[in-house]
Amino acid sequence: MGIGLVLAALGVVALVINLIFFSLVYDLAPWEKDVTVPGGLFALSPSQIDQLSFFTAIPGALFLIAFCFICSARVLRDRLGTRETVGLEGGTVVSENTYLSPRAHLGWLGVALVFWIVLIPVPVLLAVRGGWPATVRELPQGHVWANLGIYGGITAAVAGTLLVSHFKKQHYLALVAAHDPRLDEPQRGIWRWATFRWRFDLWLGALGGALSGASLIALPYDGVVALAIPLALGTSLMVLGVLLGRQYWRSHMPLGLAESFA
Repeated sequence: MGIGLVLAALGVVALVINLIFFSLVYDLAPWEKDVTVPGGLFALSPSQIDQLSFFTAIPGALFLIAFCFICSARVLRDRLGTRETVGLEGGTVVSENTYLSPRAHLGWLGVALVFWIVLIPVPVLLAVRGGWPATVRELPQGHVWANLGIYGGITAAVAGTLLVSHFKKQHYLALVAAHDPRLDEPQRGIWRWATFRWRFDLWLGALGGALSGASLIALPYDGVVALAIPLALGTSLMVLGVLLGRQYWRSHMPLGLAESFA
């Protein structure tokens, strides 16, 4: 897990470097041909600088690899095994993990929201007031907004997932604590498939969070429609995710358990 955390930190550093770099770039000629940086930033020549747009993908690659390390370490730390199944009755690989307490869950949701606020609402508010990144020249400004939008959207997706997951967990734990008789009803395969195995409720939360969170970038450009449509769609998807997650009890599977086919 330590490797994953280091890679995640490097991803944050790479994102900060991207934002600084593209904010300081200025035009001496067409952007695609000759671009220089004040003071020879990073000791790069104009011919090298015009090939650096791919740097936008570097933080994402680091975050993805970090996610793989962290998740693998988390799963391997608890119980992991295989089982024989018949047809599609269940997954062949089963993982049993301790789940986060609701308080810790909300803590991580808060962390995700802080990153989102820093990456999207704060720059949008500054730009609306005529500050950075509106002060960056037009073409490099597009790269600044691309970095903010992509990684702010990813952070919003994480926050949306955590939010839906929190409502899902709270509702299930409340039913268990109340010894709700509905928990004794027969299992229905569709709910196990949708809310347990494939976690469609969480995917809806992630997609809804990404759309809602990134929609604010339209504000500095007076894009009312560009703001309203993804915001409404994202909010609707998150609500659907919460409603679907509240049906998790119908799968009759405990929290912290996961299965897959391999």
